[in-house]
Amino acid sequence: GLHEDINRITTRPRHLTTEIDDNLSESQKAAEAWKRYLRYDDSKIVDCFVGQLKSTLKCSVCGHKSVTFDPFWDLSLPIPKGSDPVTLQQCLSLFTKEEVLDGDEKPTCSHCKTRQKCTKSFTIHRCPKILVLHLKRFSPSERFRAKLNTRVEFPLTNLDLCPYMSNSHYVMYNLYAVSNHSGSTYSGHYTASCLHPKSGEWHECNDTKVSEVSASRVVSSEAYVLFYEAATQSSRL
Repeated sequence: GLHEDINRITTRPRHLTTEIDDNLSESQKAAEAWKRYLRYDDSKIVDCFVGQLKSTLKCSVCGHKSVTFDPFWDLSLPIPKGSDPVTLQQCLSLFTKEEVLDGDEKPTCSHCKTRQKCTKSFTIHRCPKILVLHLKRFSPSERFRAKLNTRVEFPLTNLDLCPYMSNSHYVMYNLYAVSNHSGSTYSGHYTASCLHPKSGEWHECNDTKVSEVSASRVVSSEAYVLFYEAATQSSRL
């Protein structure tokens, strides 16, 4: 892809086999994980699209916490069931909600040295300049894959990620494009809604046809992938 073509790393360095020191502070772990990622992948695409997720795994028996940091290019958000419409904030809350890992899903606790019931949660640690949010509309069921046509209400401006961040740093985002999917899991059609950077007007791109649309039509039950651009960045004291 384009990232590989313009990767600043032209000679692949030797793969690091050592784990990140568990005695480091969380901010030091995050910085080291980011540094290690950039050893292999460093391009203008990474500068724009890649953020960092914090994953916290807590043992329910001994209370030991294992914290790791991983890069992300987009976030796949689950859509809450039982209500229609829902908000994008509800999807983000469900994504960052603490999950119980038990039974066959029990991981091995690094402190207990055996599989234990644990809780796992995600928070956003580093925000990308371009935030790509994928709404998980296609969910597998017992006999076939179903599409969720739930309407997700998302803001066109001032999306605040602060409630889902692992630190005091926050970013406000403005929407600039939406990829829409109409149809079913077996047949469908893609269109795009795009914000003109100069006029501020929204346009719908449908194959070769481009037409101006009102902002109220941008939010629909067909919205599938949302593209947000960072507007402001700061730290709350």
